[in-house]
Amino acid sequence: MESKKIKPNIVFIMSDQQRYDTLECYGNDWINTPRLNELAKDSNVVENAYVTQPVCAPARSSIMTGLYPHTAGPTVNKIPLKEDVKTIAEIIQDSDYCNGYLGKWHLGDDTIKQRGFDEWVSVEDHYNSSFYNGELPYSDLHNWLINRGHEPDGYGPTGKEIFTDEGRSLLPEDSQMAAFLSEKAEDFIERNKESPFMLYVSTFEPHSPYAGPLDGMYDPETLPTGPTFLKKPDNVAEIDSARSEYHSSFINGADQRSDEYMNNYLAARGEDFSTKEGWLKARADYFANITLVDRMVGRIIDSLKANGLYQNTIIVFTSEHGEMMGDHGMLEKRTLYEESARVPMLIKLQNQNEMKKLKGVLVI
Repeated sequence: MESKKIKPNIVFIMSDQQRYDTLECYGNDWINTPRLNELAKDSNVVENAYVTQPVCAPARSSIMTGLYPHTAGPTVNKIPLKEDVKTIAEIIQDSDYCNGYLGKWHLGDDTIKQRGFDEWVSVEDHYNSSFYNGELPYSDLHNWLINRGHEPDGYGPTGKEIFTDEGRSLLPEDSQMAAFLSEKAEDFIERNKESPFMLYVSTFEPHSPYAGPLDGMYDPETLPTGPTFLKKPDNVAEIDSARSEYHSSFINGADQRSDEYMNNYLAARGEDFSTKEGWLKARADYFANITLVDRMVGRIIDSLKANGLYQNTIIVFTSEHGEMMGDHGMLEKRTLYEESARVPMLIKLQNQNEMKKLKGVLVI
């Protein structure tokens, strides 16, 4: 009698704004990511993985649907997925699987379970409702932080008190989003270990604010920089020239403290982009935040192993886009330079003996 084939679990882990060159398998021999380096040794390493568009919602819409952003709906942020567009959870019709989504969604009605997922853990309180009829409830992260004794530090679009990104970045490591999602992923794995599952875990780190609980992990002056660091590009698209001109203007004498966008967003934690030393410090803090992601990945892997599921679980790790962090004189993303559009991607299959470097170009 033929034995029944055991269906694999699927765990998709995604960071936010993590450059491709932040792991040992991509040539980085100094950043503190031991668990991701360990996963890479068990995985196929995609050497050339690019997002369809290096902006949060558009990139996520492609990752969740397999469609280009203009087809899925979100061509820029704050545009939800089209109602008739199906996510992977809706496409895979298998009653054996429990589908869980934990973390940043960014595709509409973030705090409401939706789009074919059986379990939903939310983290963002910044957005108004798009399809949901009524005021959105608080996120699970908000309630978790309240239960841990923390107090909101700002207000959302509807006037409700919320934890802002900059306020949350000031909290200790055990109250960061990566720690919260680690706890929720461990709980999901433990409860669903007897049947196959698909689990998405999407954290905010190392997205700006660049500062965090691990500030000081690196000496900014000792970190290597590339040949284009703080150098404006020549003969490029107007948008790249304009972005470089803007982000570099402060080191060339513009008054950063009077610039609302810089102070309220990119420099929300007091980052100083008027000096090279300030750029280097922000860069060091950004790389330190990647260790928060690494520790989350480690806890998820440990949970799979503790429950005897690691060998039968397909694990994918990637990011929704990269971060310029001073290269070509720019910050954040929104450009098709490698630092912005290219992302790390590790794929651990069930048969780990088939590991190899995937050298083709993969667009996600």
